[in-house]
Amino acid sequence: MKIPSKLKIGGHEYEIMYPYVFTERQDRGGDCDFQKKVIRVSGTTGCKKRADSAITVTLIHEILHAIDHLIGHGIFSGEYGENEIEGLSEGIYQVLVDNNFLKGD
Repeated sequence: MKIPSKLKIGGHEYEIMYPYVFTERQDRGGDCDFQKKVIRVSGTTGCKKRADSAITVTLIHEILHAIDHLIGHGIFSGEYGENEIEGLSEGIYQVLVDNNFLKGD
């Protein structure tokens, strides 16, 4: 999947920074800055290149965080929020691959 440099999410334009290097935590795959409207996605974990599928799932994951923040529901906050959003991200990715919207690894 080609990672775009910008996405409109809920009427807001988000800058997509990819590949982004997280200097403070090299195990981090992505994050979403709601205030600056920036999504950062890493191309590596530590010093190893991430699989294209993992990068795509991370982008979906961060988009879901942005949507959750914009609608103000906080569905993915709390103790299990990251696990729930990760499962949903993997599920959406699989639907997109299975229906030929995306090419899997």
